Amino acid sequence: MTSASHYFSGTYREARARFLDAARAAGARINHHEHPLKGPEGETLATDVARLGPEDTTRILAIGSGTHGVEGYCGSGVQTALLSEGFAAQLPKSTALVFVHAINPYGFAWNRRVNEDNVDLNRNFIDHAKPHPENPGYEELADAINPPDLSPEAMAQSRERMRAYAGKHGHRAMQHALSAGQYTHPDGVQFGGLEPVWSNRTLRRIVREEMGKAERVVFVDIHTGLGERGHGEMICVEPETSAAYERMHRWWGSIVHSTVGGASVSSDVPGSIPVCFAEELKGREVTAGGLEFGTVPIREVTVALQSDNWLHQNGGAANPKAAEIGRLIRDAFYVDEPDWKEMVTAQTRDICLAALKGLQD
Repeated sequence: MTSASHYFSGTYREARARFLDAARAAGARINHHEHPLKGPEGETLATDVARLGPEDTTRILAIGSGTHGVEGYCGSGVQTALLSEGFAAQLPKSTALVFVHAINPYGFAWNRRVNEDNVDLNRNFIDHAKPHPENPGYEELADAINPPDLSPEAMAQSRERMRAYAGKHGHRAMQHALSAGQYTHPDGVQFGGLEPVWSNRTLRRIVREEMGKAERVVFVDIHTGLGERGHGEMICVEPETSAAYERMHRWWGSIVHSTVGGASVSSDVPGSIPVCFAEELKGREVTAGGLEFGTVPIREVTVALQSDNWLHQNGGAANPKAAEIGRLIRDAFYVDEPDWKEMVTAQTRDICLAALKGLQD
């Protein structure tokens, strides 16, 4: 079998080409959802969907990548590996396999976790007609989380403010303040947006078109940045008492953790992608979660997010620091090492095989 490293790419353009080539070679039906903007070299941006298996099935396993743009380096590589290695041959006759590639293609292409509106897509799936969720911790720390510059002095002050907050309120509260999303600072990190963004609307359309007739749907959304290097956690956004959590735990065991109650590496985040599936497939059995792979220590991830946000409030690609910060944000969410790529691919493959078995129960 070809090493997993072969399927991973160094740019969005390369990743998209490899994914589409693998999908065609596997005999998938492919749909393109073109983004209105272009990539850094003028390339087309799109969320691409590859489907294998019967069109009229009631059971679907879907695998997503690039919800947080730059995390698509991992997710796209894994998707391409599964397609190239013949994972579809494992499909029961009654089940379809749907790959959703680059859910946030703009962030992927431009090496950002957020989208073209500085929106964290995984905070955007809320009812924007209602009052937006509040995050008092973020409000208190907004100027520390988003420092005015990246000087050693400013970053040291930022760390000290956050360290003091954690000392007073606990590390979990600090993580919540930093990562649970906010809806009051459009130019800050973790902004959830004030309306449904392009990727939100497009994913909803994909779910309706590809999965609207299904009775049982599993969605595995590949993420990176939290946890121990190369180790995966299946994140459930529903409580441990829910039917979805019970299924996930039965299928995948101890790697499943709920954000409700604080057991997960992730905070309890409003407006994440599982909400989209629950709303668009109301009344059906939906098992949706984020498969989170660790990369580097959380402090490095935090600095990368702060640096990326500062860059894009200060000239973006035209800033002399653009290339340096681009490497920083990519390295925080993608480990370009063969062993890491093997680990994330093997774990995703095992999780998807267990999902296929679970769908037959």
